[in-house]
Amino acid sequence: MAFLVEVIILIALSVAQEPALQVLPSNILKPLGDRAYVSCSAVVDNPDLVTEMQWSGPNGQQIPNVEGTIIAMESIEGSGKLDLMIQNLREEDSGEYECTAVYAGNQKLSVKLMVDFFVDIDFGDTPVVQTPIINEESKIRCNPKSKPPPQVDWLKDLLPLKNDENHIIQQDGVLIKKVTEADEGTYRCRARVPELGSIDFRDIQVEVHIPPSIDKLPVDEKGVEKASVTFECGATGKPAPTYSWVNKDNTPLEGLEGYYVDTEKGILTIMDLRPDHSGRYRCTAENPAGADTADATLQVLTKPKVEQYLNVTKEVDSDLEMRCIATGDPMPKIIFQKFSNDNPFMDGINSDDRIEVVQTEDDQGRRVGILKIRGVVRGDDGLYTCTATSEGGETQVWGHITVEFMPTFEDQVRDVEWSWQQQPVNLTCIATAIPNATIQWYLRNAEIDKADPNLEVLSFGPVGVLRVTPVRNEYYGDYTCEATNRLGMKEFDIKLNEAHEPGPVASAKVEKKTATTITWNIVGPVNDGGLPVLGFLVEFREKDLPWDNAKSHYWTKDQTYTLDKLEPLQTYIFRFAARSEVGEGEWSGEKEEQMPHISSPEEPLIFDVEEGGVTAIPYPNKFTLRWKPPLDNGEPIDIYQIMYYQVQNASGQWESIGTKNAEEVEYPATVYTITGLRSSTFYKIELRAHNAIGFSTPAEAVIKTAHDPSAPPGSGSGSPVQYSSVAPSISAPAHGNDEPEASTASPGVGLIAGIVVIAVLVIVVIVDLTCYCTNNAGLTAAVLGKRGVKDKDKEAMLEDGKNASEEKHEGNGQMKQQKEEETKQEQQEADEKVKETTEPTETTPMIQG
Repeated sequence: MAFLVEVIILIALSVAQEPALQVLPSNILKPLGDRAYVSCSAVVDNPDLVTEMQWSGPNGQQIPNVEGTIIAMESIEGSGKLDLMIQNLREEDSGEYECTAVYAGNQKLSVKLMVDFFVDIDFGDTPVVQTPIINEESKIRCNPKSKPPPQVDWLKDLLPLKNDENHIIQQDGVLIKKVTEADEGTYRCRARVPELGSIDFRDIQVEVHIPPSIDKLPVDEKGVEKASVTFECGATGKPAPTYSWVNKDNTPLEGLEGYYVDTEKGILTIMDLRPDHSGRYRCTAENPAGADTADATLQVLTKPKVEQYLNVTKEVDSDLEMRCIATGDPMPKIIFQKFSNDNPFMDGINSDDRIEVVQTEDDQGRRVGILKIRGVVRGDDGLYTCTATSEGGETQVWGHITVEFMPTFEDQVRDVEWSWQQQPVNLTCIATAIPNATIQWYLRNAEIDKADPNLEVLSFGPVGVLRVTPVRNEYYGDYTCEATNRLGMKEFDIKLNEAHEPGPVASAKVEKKTATTITWNIVGPVNDGGLPVLGFLVEFREKDLPWDNAKSHYWTKDQTYTLDKLEPLQTYIFRFAARSEVGEGEWSGEKEEQMPHISSPEEPLIFDVEEGGVTAIPYPNKFTLRWKPPLDNGEPIDIYQIMYYQVQNASGQWESIGTKNAEEVEYPATVYTITGLRSSTFYKIELRAHNAIGFSTPAEAVIKTAHDPSAPPGSGSGSPVQYSSVAPSISAPAHGNDEPEASTASPGVGLIAGIVVIAVLVIVVIVDLTCYCTNNAGLTAAVLGKRGVKDKDKEAMLEDGKNASEEKHEGNGQMKQQKEEETKQEQQEADEKVKETTEPTETTPMIQG
């Protein structure tokens, strides 16, 4: 017996656990800038005896490092564990890291791991568009870099590109010895790094340039003196050529006064023609591949000449005459038009009977046009054209009618100004008048003291500016701006008020509170001090700390007043103040708020869906779900659960009719594409966020997939509907529940259609029975067959996931006891049902996993 005990002791000692440290993962390979996480765990009998547990970096570097980018964190799982977090992996962070500890007071433990980085494929400054010239040698450049170095191959228009007598693949690109138009296309420079499992490519659009060839020759032109003439020149080429013009002296005309060259369209316009403009002009079409030229000739003719057209100035309500004198052969006609009018004035009395146009000749035989206006008004002020026209062409000149009037303040905007703390302020007075008005200032009906340094006139008109430095209260009050010209005088009052800091905030109430954030509803002060409130300042401190330790935050007005990064279960004291241009008002009364405990996340927000309704999507078999991450309520979100299933509208409620498919997406993803949907079908989507505490309430959306024209009538384009214990109905429709459209066919057509449908159903039943009898397959086999244990287990797992997503949590984050007992009972029932099942058939529903 003693021998047996001794053998047992020796066996126990041989299998006793040797104290050691273990790291997961054992090595790290990450891209630069990424985060890295390592867990160091003591593999010992008693973790509580592990002490002095710490991390060190390459070359004995202390952790945390000076920059704070590498830290060690105690694990929430208990003693004997220490995590390493690298916030932003840099080149200098790579190397050997060591985790050390002391076990049982005297046994030193250590473990090491390597942290290394890689550089993904980078195509550098490779141009995405490259332009070789036809019939010349050229290289399509691409030189990708990575660590480790990449392997590079090429494709042209998605077909492999190989070396030939005209194309040589080199390290930094593809050399084309003689470029042809066939070389144009999309080249793909593809880089692979087998060590990283990385592959990337850069598509390069190659456009072959072709020299220009002028196909639209400029033609000879004749132009009238003082007018303009246009030459047009066009050419083919690739890319489209640009154009330039020179005159008979080979002088470039672009930018030259009197000439306009459209370099894109090949148009030359010569303005204000003179006899010396006559001669030959050359068009040159040019692009990177070459150039082509063509010539044309210009002959200049004379046209009417305006000898006199003078501006006119008259006072309001007076009469005026505006004369335009012109010469030419033949004798020109004079046409007047106001620039702001669409049509010219007619000869004789016009529709505005104040205006009359007269055509006459002077004693020198010159044409004289007279524009007469009776009772001039301010609206008559402006530019007027005089156009002398004849068979030889026309000449147009500009004149101006100026209408004088006494000052007005029609453009004055402000009649109140503000100052505070003796700050200078400019009082601006805008006097509109012709001729311009001069400005005189008065304070409380007394002319200002020009010797007073606190009253400085910066401008006397027509915009008068008075700078006031209100060093005493007597400088506040009513100022008068007096504008005067030779036609009269007008006054305008401007009030200068003293502004003050805003009063205390009227109220601040909590609008929303989570474990780490608080949102306030702030009502501004009753008295804003004269100037608008710009925003609000909040100071907050922990309840047991003085205000010297307070933190502060500023919000601009009308934004969301939210504070974040607060501590769960901490009690804070808050106070608020309003801020304007003058400064900050007094603090409001203090408010005490305790933050809630850490809890499950808030409900996510699904984008691009109709709230409370049905969202029609453009695709028949897929839907891209996008969402906004919710607040995590003090515990980081780790996954999102996406559940989707077919539904039908039963008495205004959406009822499940198919398998509930559940997918999990790791945080921080905010996009997931659901595939394999059926066309013209309603689906309900439930999105939940999860953290260590549990699941959030679901964000829900109902979608309808698009119709698939390629699908046979009465069927969807996706996989068959799958039914399970989650939604056991087998009588519900397999796809959308759209109501059938009212038939417009005649009774005879309907009867024939009914007979055809019955015949098709009979044939389907016969074929299905044949499949069942011969191959134990088809719809009959699906109904009569029994599902396998494995499929039933998956159904039970989905049911458990559904139940877990609907659980409500207590204040301490634990599920209610009643819910646990119900879950256990449901699991036992599911297990009993599993024992009754056999192998699955072809139509057995499968849980997507």
